[in-house]
Amino acid sequence: MTAVLLAFDIRPVITVAAIVVLAGLIAFVGDRVGHQVGRRRMTLFGLRPRYTSTIFAVGFGMIIALFAVAFVALVNIEARQALFSINTLRDEIKTLTAQRDQLLLFVREAPLVFRNGEPISRPVIIDTNDDVATIENNLTALFRVVAEHYSHIPDVQPYPQELTPAAHAKIAALARQIKTFAPDDAIVVPVAGENIFRHGAMSISFDVFRDSMIYRKGEIIAAVPVTDGSNLQASSAALEQLRIAITDNAVSHGMPPTIADSPEASVDAFDNAYRQLTHIHGAAVMRAIAAADIKASGPLTTELRVAPAR
Repeated sequence: MTAVLLAFDIRPVITVAAIVVLAGLIAFVGDRVGHQVGRRRMTLFGLRPRYTSTIFAVGFGMIIALFAVAFVALVNIEARQALFSINTLRDEIKTLTAQRDQLLLFVREAPLVFRNGEPISRPVIIDTNDDVATIENNLTALFRVVAEHYSHIPDVQPYPQELTPAAHAKIAALARQIKTFAPDDAIVVPVAGENIFRHGAMSISFDVFRDSMIYRKGEIIAAVPVTDGSNLQASSAALEQLRIAITDNAVSHGMPPTIADSPEASVDAFDNAYRQLTHIHGAAVMRAIAAADIKASGPLTTELRVAPAR
């Protein structure tokens, strides 16, 4: 019951109650004014006192109502909008509704081709020993190659042959940023600059990563505990968790997701780890170990080790 009361918006009730009280006050004041005018036998424009009192009662009621409306409009922005901007609001609602319907129709008829930030080409290594101008030229050449490659996608408008001033500015800024990575090289991943729909324009952007050392040989990349290795279902789930953990950990260390998504642990290695795990009765731990020094550019070579939990 309390939750229902909390969810109920009491403001409309207060508004209606205030209007009712205000209407009563206006009627009372108008009646009093008319009564006083009638008692004093006042006349207006030569009319009889009875008609004069009626005119005064109605007139004062209208004046009081006008002041009441003006006061409410002054202190309440919602009331002011309802009184003076209702037609504008109605037109805006109509326009926004039409835009929404058009957008929904566009989305239904124009399926997504690339998601914003989705890689659209393989990572490329940029040498930071080059000067900024050379790095900028290399980035521009890469941009043109990617744009040319995706100029033939059906139902997607190709990128203009000439780079826009905005694209040139972004590439120049990116070249200066990459130069600061020295002595480490840079990994550049061409990605979709925005959601690209069928019949929409192509948009290209670059994600940049520092090609630094992220693991030393023998370093633990990920570890997954298993409560009971002999439980086949739990062991199978642990293998999948380990694969995901390897990728997530590598990404968190600065490896591009497109590289981290493909850890180089063979199917035989996973099968062997699974067999070892299922022969352990009780708690166990699966670990992924760096098989060599690993940089952000990969490859993400791992060894899988299984051991009873201490």
